[in-house]
Amino acid sequence: MLSPDAFAALVADAAREHNVPGVAAAYIRGSEMRQASTGVLNLATQVAVTDDAVFQVGSITKVFTGTLTMQLVEQGRLELDAPVRRYLPDLQIAHRPIDEAITIRHLLSHTSGIVGDLFCDVGRNDDSTARYVERCAGLQYLTPPGGLFSYCNSGFGILGRLIEVITGATWAAHLRTALLEPLGIAAITDAEEAPRYRTAMGHVVDDDGALQLTPTCWLPRGAEAAGARLTMSPAALLKFARMHLSDGVAANGTRLLSAETARAMRESVVRLPLDVVGFEAFGLSWGIFDSWHPRTVGHDGGTIGQSAFMRLFPEWDAAVCVLTNATSGGPAKAFDAILRAVLAEIGPARIPEKPTPNPDVAVDPARFVGTYETYVNRMIVSAENGELRVRVVQSNTEGLGELPDHHLILKPLGEDRFLAEDEPYGGTSIVGFTNFENGRPRFYFGGYRLAERVSPSP
Repeated sequence: MLSPDAFAALVADAAREHNVPGVAAAYIRGSEMRQASTGVLNLATQVAVTDDAVFQVGSITKVFTGTLTMQLVEQGRLELDAPVRRYLPDLQIAHRPIDEAITIRHLLSHTSGIVGDLFCDVGRNDDSTARYVERCAGLQYLTPPGGLFSYCNSGFGILGRLIEVITGATWAAHLRTALLEPLGIAAITDAEEAPRYRTAMGHVVDDDGALQLTPTCWLPRGAEAAGARLTMSPAALLKFARMHLSDGVAANGTRLLSAETARAMRESVVRLPLDVVGFEAFGLSWGIFDSWHPRTVGHDGGTIGQSAFMRLFPEWDAAVCVLTNATSGGPAKAFDAILRAVLAEIGPARIPEKPTPNPDVAVDPARFVGTYETYVNRMIVSAENGELRVRVVQSNTEGLGELPDHHLILKPLGEDRFLAEDEPYGGTSIVGFTNFENGRPRFYFGGYRLAERVSPSP
């Protein structure tokens, strides 16, 4: 283990180098834990980050929802491969009853084929999840169920409602009873609880590249089972990680999942349609890194101006989490620096590096040019001086507030795979195109999501 001072210096250096206002990090190996924090929770108030400060964990919440779902499967109250319609007979997608072929397993593994990013504001009352699911009637299908992976927030919103119907409690109340309280986790599930804690506020980069507070603090409650509200400290999050590393047993000895179920959640259900040097597959709510050594599972979370990262290394009985109050390139780079240094101390690890662009790859930009859409964003792909560029425009602001456009420059890695340089955030990611028809792609794949082509040219 790194010494406390060495870990604190590592976290402070990573935050400073990558321009992140505040970072709280922790890692465990066996029974030992290190914690460190740096920076401020809010650029306006300058309140310092401390080890007990809480950050939004975003879509890491999906693993909590997945765990709740698998508990119900173990109890015989749900069947993993049963149609969702059996439990939610009134659920509609595309203004008709949900496809009979869509199962609980499909929702957990992002393979339902349902359009994924609905963040509608349906109020803050206890019926918000039910009302959110009613709004899913306006979503369409992208692909047949059980086919391509495409990250699906709406699928986890549906799982949240399913949990409510079966248990008779709200998703948040059942989360507290079934997981948070048995694990001894202090967490925010409702925005009104925020004043009880040292609570981080989100920051985004404006058009001039400067960090500013987000226009909206919280995602709408209706999507809470997908990651809208859950907020906690790194040490609290690692209590959840410890339970999964121990194959379902909490640190106090309470068994919350069978070992068989905990391990099954970490097994691959679907491969991603493109190698993005990140998650390579998905299990039952866990992202899977098969090419890492040791084999790794984890999840990231992004809310409005906050980014969260968690990785578990079952072979080493270790886990790392980093919580930040900014988005895009800086937090991911800070996390990568912290993660690599921690793993280097634990043992010989292998994390693939992002590839460098290949100048020898001949790419015809014209076949990729067009407009591609998700429910939230429009990706306008253009060719300028033989180079592909993408302008990402927010096309639906409901529940999100207005966020600035950002721009990607695509450098070829292969015939249909590119390194995307993100301006003005300074990050890089891997994107690509798939499902070609008559030489043109049907989908742009970026941010783990399929975006469908809606026009041949911008």
